[in-house]
Amino acid sequence: MRVRVLGRLDVAGDDGVSLPATGLPRRARQVLSVLAARYDRIQSKDALADAVWGRDLPGNHVAALEHYVSVIRRRLQPDGNAATQFIVTRAGGYLFDTGRAWLDLADLHHRIRGLDLTTSGTAERLGLQQEISALAHELPFADDPYADWAEPVRNEVRVALQNAHLEIADGIMDRDPARALRLALAAIELDPFLEAAYQTGMTAAAALGRPDDALRLYERCRKALDDELGVAPSARTAELQRNVLLSRQSTPTPAPASSAFTEEPRSAPNPAPAPLRRHFLGRPAEIELLLSDDHIPVVHLVGPSGVGKTALLDELRRRSPSRVGVGHGSASAGALRLTWLHSALADLGVRGVVPATVEAAMTEQRPLRREELAAVADALCGPEPLLIAVDDAQALDEVSVAELAWLGGHCARLRVVLTYRYPSEIRDRPIAGLGSPLVLRLGPLTETDLDPLGEKLNERTGGIAALVAVADRSPEVTAAVAMQVARTRTGWMPEPGWEVLRLCAALGELTVDDLARLTGRPVIDVLGCIDGLVHAHLLAEDADGHVRHRSSLIRDAVAEQVSSASSRHLRSQLTSA
Repeated sequence: MRVRVLGRLDVAGDDGVSLPATGLPRRARQVLSVLAARYDRIQSKDALADAVWGRDLPGNHVAALEHYVSVIRRRLQPDGNAATQFIVTRAGGYLFDTGRAWLDLADLHHRIRGLDLTTSGTAERLGLQQEISALAHELPFADDPYADWAEPVRNEVRVALQNAHLEIADGIMDRDPARALRLALAAIELDPFLEAAYQTGMTAAAALGRPDDALRLYERCRKALDDELGVAPSARTAELQRNVLLSRQSTPTPAPASSAFTEEPRSAPNPAPAPLRRHFLGRPAEIELLLSDDHIPVVHLVGPSGVGKTALLDELRRRSPSRVGVGHGSASAGALRLTWLHSALADLGVRGVVPATVEAAMTEQRPLRREELAAVADALCGPEPLLIAVDDAQALDEVSVAELAWLGGHCARLRVVLTYRYPSEIRDRPIAGLGSPLVLRLGPLTETDLDPLGEKLNERTGGIAALVAVADRSPEVTAAVAMQVARTRTGWMPEPGWEVLRLCAALGELTVDDLARLTGRPVIDVLGCIDGLVHAHLLAEDADGHVRHRSSLIRDAVAEQVSSASSRHLRSQLTSA
């Protein structure tokens, strides 16, 4: 007889054939699980009943308990007798006899005790930790995740598994840092406050040439410790962060191709300072929420052009390649109508008949039939939550929205993320029919986000992601991108909006009264323009009422469109007033 409680309860005969443990009544499974959790000591009937029923003890709990023990014996050992039954009656109570049935939990404890007989760092000890890691691949008693009686054993296994992960990671760091990183992340999932796991993960990420991942781990550690425990990372963790920052400044390192702000290495004919490396920056709260298990079926991700919506989707796809699929709504017309779904399925690794069915519908320029939608839903329904994102979702037609809504309604663990610029953009469009349980508006990257890159990036870019991505390019490129951002973000504003932006570029900080005099517009109209420009993250407002450009790159690009003669005239007009 083989009984497994690491994960879900499973019972098999000596021949490996599974026995119907799942067919036992719920209380019988709980009785068996409690006895397995306390296999090394006799359980009195009162103590066992207290663990199983708690405060809801039946009228005659002893009789009820004896009934369930009898059910376990009849169902799992129908041909057994008192000499072979692994649930043994002893001293008025019951005992799980590990001499008559193999129990994975007892085997795990035996291996943990064996660690005391080994020396740290030896091949023998590393092999034992490998066995512990393989045996305890899941925490015990998954069928009863909230049971008080299971918590002590669950914590014991959690600590053993964490120690195994980290000791194995340290032992293989030199030859397999990628696996070491995976083990460190697994340890963090088990305990988000285990600082040693973050240290191991940062070391492995740095060894892989992925300093951005190392820094993200540091920030995750800092936030967890500060938010929950009110303490800062230790000196060793802080030193690891400093070393990573120094290595990034001194040596260009390869970054993931899909990272939001990554550029390919450039070579120069003559020695020159290495170009500033771009990595995905900021957005930790948004990423955590979008990849969480929280039941939020539809999330709207909005923000002006260049704020980094597409880059954020790329980062989500990079972090969870098997859970995130991204499509684009902008090309969804005619034969390309289902490209958003086809691309998302490819990202999620769906192969075979389902993508072929979608391609056929695209070729025939028709909606998916009900049975075809059901096949897509079956491909998306699984144990893990999945995310389908549609970039530029405002362009989706009514049929595409209906198909997306159908999939969302038939896949309980599917989250739909829609990106577009402003909520007003989808007014009276089909996509509005999906509802908006959560709207995330992306703002500029903060000074903290940009601090690791230095170069006064916050002042130069205003935190606008599109400008951060090209901040170290040639002046011609940065000016072109800056002008495109300015034009796109003011495209929906009344005409005075661009005029206000132009005046602030030519003359610097100005008051509302200054702008009203220079434009000849009523103060109320000027205030409306300033509100729009601040909302679009193009202007910033000081405490004394002056407004100025958030980004010096945009300021300079717009100022280049103003001649010297116009600047002198405007300044003269301002001073004379």
